[in-house]
Amino acid sequence: MHREELSLERQLVLMTAVIVEESQSERLKEIVESEDLNWAEVIYQAITHRTLNMLYYNLDKYNLFALREPEFKRLCKSQWNVYGQRNKFYLDRLAEIMERFEKANLVVPILKGNLLASVVYPAIEARIFNDLDLIMQLSDVNVLTKELEALGYIQGEYDEKTNVITEASRKVKILQQMNSHEIQEFLKNSDNEFAKVIEVDVNHDILWKGNCPYKVDTRDLIKRAIPIEVNGVKAYMLDYIDNIIQLSCHLYKEATLMIYIDGIKDLKIYKFSDLYMYIKKFYDKIDWELLVERVKSYNLDKVVYYNFYYIELMFGEIIPSFVNDALKPDDLTYLDEYAVESQEPSIWQFDFFTRLFDVNRMLKVDKKQREKMEKFIDAKRNKFAD
Repeated sequence: MHREELSLERQLVLMTAVIVEESQSERLKEIVESEDLNWAEVIYQAITHRTLNMLYYNLDKYNLFALREPEFKRLCKSQWNVYGQRNKFYLDRLAEIMERFEKANLVVPILKGNLLASVVYPAIEARIFNDLDLIMQLSDVNVLTKELEALGYIQGEYDEKTNVITEASRKVKILQQMNSHEIQEFLKNSDNEFAKVIEVDVNHDILWKGNCPYKVDTRDLIKRAIPIEVNGVKAYMLDYIDNIIQLSCHLYKEATLMIYIDGIKDLKIYKFSDLYMYIKKFYDKIDWELLVERVKSYNLDKVVYYNFYYIELMFGEIIPSFVNDALKPDDLTYLDEYAVESQEPSIWQFDFFTRLFDVNRMLKVDKKQREKMEKFIDAKRNKFAD
């Protein structure tokens, strides 16, 4: 199925998940003016895919709210303002952390939402994120922990009902570091009504632990990191190619593993939007030949091609053809596969766009995969309990 064959509601959600260009504005207006458009479906899908703020941005950009009931604009504007305050508060905290790291000579690049909201999206309000994501090399863990603790952060668990942070035991911290791609999260209470707790997730690997068949040395990523300015403070991001690799690994992992499908965290449009808009923003700074070389050196051809294939299916061509040709595997069956980690995969029985918009897709997975996932979760729970 092509995106032009989708319902008007789904076309609108897809189109407005990224920046709508002037050349697309007439088609956008045509969809918005349609009498058959079900706005309830549009709003629901935009919320579940975390793209409501981009919907607001694009409709406001082309003055299309005048065609709709005023209450709809008020809803979107309220969401926009809340995340504006929330994101700015989070980025102020990020600036404090980056200043502390700079004094300690720590190079800890910023990842994902907070980076993209700052350097890729058209406004700080446009990208929803719920924590601060960073990546470090494990040799820096003690210094990093000391600096974050000096700012009042605690490694532990947060109880939303009581607003209490309970520090994790040393054993839990060690097990988390050994069995995950990140260390135990850092938490700090705040008085901000839109962010009662500040969460800092520190990764030490861009891939998942366990039986992951790939390996990217984090030390190489840190060596190639480039300085940027975020919120008026010096910070770091992964280099232009490494960010594509990181975003691709993150999306591929969550799109294909049962643990994420079960929580409906697998197919979220904003993850595809992130990569598409990142590439569009930095297209001229990306050495595409070097990208192919680096991706192949890590044997990540399938992972990266998966991402390139689907962002072009969703938003249109953007990747140089020679790159797709170089990375494209002979067998494309894997594009529709899903599985429990390291287990034999199953194949979705319906197309990508259908499952993208079907929030009940978990009910349609292979029964064997559900059984395998239950065993996987039990084994993981027992591992931490021992």
